Order: sequence, then C-alpha cells, then structure tokens
Amino acid sequence: MSNLAMQHPTDDQLLRFADGELPDARAGEIRNHLRACWQCRSELEEIERTIGECVRYRKIVLEDCLPPPPAPWFDIYGHLAAIDESRSRRHLAGRVLNSLGAALRNPSRWVPATAIVVLIAFVVEQFRQAPSVKAAELLHKAVAAADSRPLTPRRIQIRTRAQRLTRVVGSGSLARTSAGADSTAGLESLFRAAHYSWADPLSAKSFSEWRDQLTDRRDEVTSEGDRYRLRTTTGSGELVGATLELSSQDLRAVEGTLQFRNHEWVEISELPDSPAPNPEAPKEAAETVPALPPAPSASDQRAGQAATPGEELQVMAALHRLGADLGDPIQVTGSGDHILVTGMGINPERQQEIRDELKAMPRVILRFPSASTEAFGRDGPGASSISVRPGGGRWQAELEKQLGGRAAFEQFSDQVLQLTDTFMSRAYALRRLAERFPADREAQMTPPQRQLLASLCQEHAEALRQDVINVQGRLQPLLAMGGPAGAPQEAATSATWQESAEQLTGAGRHFETSLVSFLGGAGDTRSPELMAELAESLTQLRYQAEKYEQLTSER
Repeated sequence: MSNLAMQHPTDDQLLRFADGELPDARAGEIRNHLRACWQCRSELEEIERTIGECVRYRKIVLEDCLPPPPAPWFDIYGHLAAIDESRSRRHLAGRVLNSLGAALRNPSRWVPATAIVVLIAFVVEQFRQAPSVKAAELLHKAVAAADSRPLTPRRIQIRTRAQRLTRVVGSGSLARTSAGADSTAGLESLFRAAHYSWADPLSAKSFSEWRDQLTDRRDEVTSEGDRYRLRTTTGSGELVGATLELSSQDLRAVEGTLQFRNHEWVEISELPDSPAPNPEAPKEAAETVPALPPAPSASDQRAGQAATPGEELQVMAALHRLGADLGDPIQVTGSGDHILVTGMGINPERQQEIRDELKAMPRVILRFPSASTEAFGRDGPGASSISVRPGGGRWQAELEKQLGGRAAFEQFSDQVLQLTDTFMSRAYALRRLAERFPADREAQMTPPQRQLLASLCQEHAEALRQDVINVQGRLQPLLAMGGPAGAPQEAATSATWQESAEQLTGAGRHFETSLVSFLGGAGDTRSPELMAELAESLTQLRYQAEKYEQLTSER
C-alpha cells in the first residue's frame, strides 16, 4: 500500500460534523476523508458512543429515578415583572446573596440537577483522559522493566523510503551502524530536529521522553495478539506521529514507526540475536553446502584449480530456478577454487531451499550472516521498492478525479508501482549477469554454457518486456490526456548484450523517477511537462526492452 499522509480533522470538527453544524462543503470533505481513514472513523464512533451514553443516562436518571415535582407549574409572568422591577433597585452583591439564599433554602430543586451535570462532566472527562492515562502508565511500566534488565547490546533495523541499515544499540557506548556516517547523517539530523533520541530509537524511554515534551497530543492504546500498540499524534513539532509496539510478556519494545512533517517515514524493528561465535572457530567461518563426495579422479583434476565461469553460471542458473535471483538479497562471487554464495537476512526456510538446490555442487560455499541488506548497495540483489505520498496539489487532485476518488488512486498507484518493481528486478538481474560474465569471461565458456547464459538472459528479457507493456497499458488512459507520445530516441547501437543491459537499467531508472513525480503531483504548474516526461521515458523504456530482447534472441 502507498504511504499516504492525510490531514486529519480535529475533535471539534468531528463533533460539529456529528451534530450537523458544519457547512456543506466542509462536511463533504470530512465525509470523504472518513471513507479512507480508519483512525478518524474510530474517533467519530467514540464521540457518538459518548453522546449516546449521556442520552441514555438522562433517560434512565432524569425520567425514571427523580421524584415527581412537588407542585404544578404556575403563572410566573407577574412574578417576573416584580423581579425585574426590584432587581433594578438592588445592588449586584445583594442580588447574588439573595439568589444563593433562595437556592440554599430549596436544595431539592438544584441538588439533583447539579449532581447530574457533575456526573456527566466526570464521565466525559474520563472518556477523554482514559487513553492518555493508560499510555502514561504503560510507558512507565515499560521503562521500569527496561531499567531492571541487564544492559546488553541488541541489533535493530531502521528502514526509510531510501535506505535500510542495521545498528547495534544498548551497549553503553556509541551505537554502531552498518552504513557509513554520510548515509546516516541526514537521518540523525531529522531525529534531532524532532527531539527524538537517535542513540536508542527503539525504546520505551525514548518514546516517553518525546511524548512528555508535547504540549498537545492525542494517545491511542490497543492490544493486538501478544503486543501492546501505543500511538501518539501531535499538531506541533517535526514529528507528527509515532507508534511503539511492546511485547505483552516483558514490555520490551519490538517495533516502532515515526511519521515526520516532511512526509518522511521511519520504521524500526528489533532483529534476532546473532548466534554466539565459537571461540575455536575462525572469525569468518563459512558454511559449506553438504554435498556428495566427487569421484576421486574428478576431485584430483579440480584440486588447486580456480572455479571456472561455467561453474559460476551453473550456480546462478540454480538460483534462477528458485527465483532467488530476483527478490532475494543474494550475491554470487568467485573466490579462488570455490564459489561463494552470500545471502543477507534470508529466513531459515529459504536458506534450506537454497542449500537443497546447491548441495550437489562441491565448490559452493554458503554464508548466511544476519546483517543488513545495505551491504549490497542501493542496486543490490533486492532492489528497493518505490512509494508515492499524496500531496494536496491540484495535479494529484485531478488524477484522483480521473480515476474515481482517493481510494481508486491508491489502488492504481499500488498496481503500477508493483509492476515497476517487478520489471526493475529483472533489469537488475540482467545487469548482474552482464557484470559477472563480460565478453572475456564468456569466451572461456563451452558452447552449452554460453547457450545456458543466453537462455537466462532471454527469459528475463521476455518477462521484462511484457511487464513494461502491462505498465504502459495501465498508464495509457492518463497519458492520453496529454496527447500522443513522441517517437523514442535512437540510442547508439550496443556492440554487446552486456552494454545493452546497462542501457536498459538506466532507462528503467529514468522511468521510475518520472513515475514518482507524476503520481506524487510534484509541481502543479508543471503538470503538462510531467505527463510528457513520463510518456517519453515509458516509450524509451519499451524501445530499450524490445531492442534488448531482439539482441538476446539473435545470440
């Protein structure tokens, strides 16, 4: 689902909406917002539930429990005239004392009504303060539980739209991170501007310290399975909302989400502890795939010889059969007389599938360290997903109108972005093949091995071209509003399929950038240029995909 930021109505606006006191235009905006926002619908239901309780209390107490009036009503107009005449001659203090004396002399008239008003006010205040009180109490217990535990290092993963990194916190020293200082400087400055602890962002103490400094806040506490979920939103500061999930067993912080005013979001989660290293084993101990022992003659022939490009290709073909060359963060490299297969953050079930697939290859060594996929770089084996956040501009509003509303726009964006992620995974797989098997290494292969390499490239190329056609079909109704797209620019003819793979990946990146600008409504005044740029980049991408497929089919 797209990460869509909404402007939520205030409690006062929701109350006026429930009473039918808002102008028609504003009421329509809130009504449309409520269709897509679970949070505001829940708050409106809570308001209506509180009003309903007050109405039921009035019917039960006032109509059934209070005694009947002591006397029938009488004509008060004469008395009112006398009061008006006498009040004009009295001093203000005298009138107040007189009113108080009359009230004290007739307590049966005002005591029940006052008690009801006080009770209603108390009930409403309890409803309003209950989430905040529960949140404060839960955080206090979580902080106390954390302080009672031994201070041990733990690993957390921090994910944003643009990066993913792993940090080690809680060791009593400066936190260590898997990414360089330059890549985390911007993120750290964002935390500091929001007055949220960067030293240990996934902790009840950091959440509580940020929450306590807020002058206006709204809390929500829920229980989901074996976790407590605490969410706090505010209208002030750089951080507009934060969510913290605590384990119900020991109140340990396990997940958190931060939403900043500049529409940036940060997800933080706790990673499982790494297994304790064996002091007698080497530091970089690798896991060797179990394999059947080769025949003595074959083993003697391979002893001391470097792994060949053909053997490396066999490994990549085996991973392709599992689909591990597309979505899984796996890297294949030649290292002396063996082939090293490294998988970062692979779950145990997937690890076993890879072991079973590669167990018959004696030169393969597997490593599955528990580390961040950031080590592969921004274009590593698992290409990062792209996302679109809604703006409040005219261009995005026009797109929503063309597609039939906000919900339809979200569904459309998700489908297009998912297709884009799919064909970009293919493009990165083709580029990795081109990098691992340049022309000089390809020349060392036997004819069957070169045929296997060509078939891998052709299979990726056919699937990629079809994905691009599907994206073009989804975007065509919107792109038609800007007129026909221009002809693709003729690129320099690539001498090899390796060079063409790099051109194809560059065209895909350009389309990604244009698509995010188009759906995000960047620059309302440039909407025709956004549409033209997207159409041109999509046309160029399809041209490159068809050209690459033709090149691979001719090999």
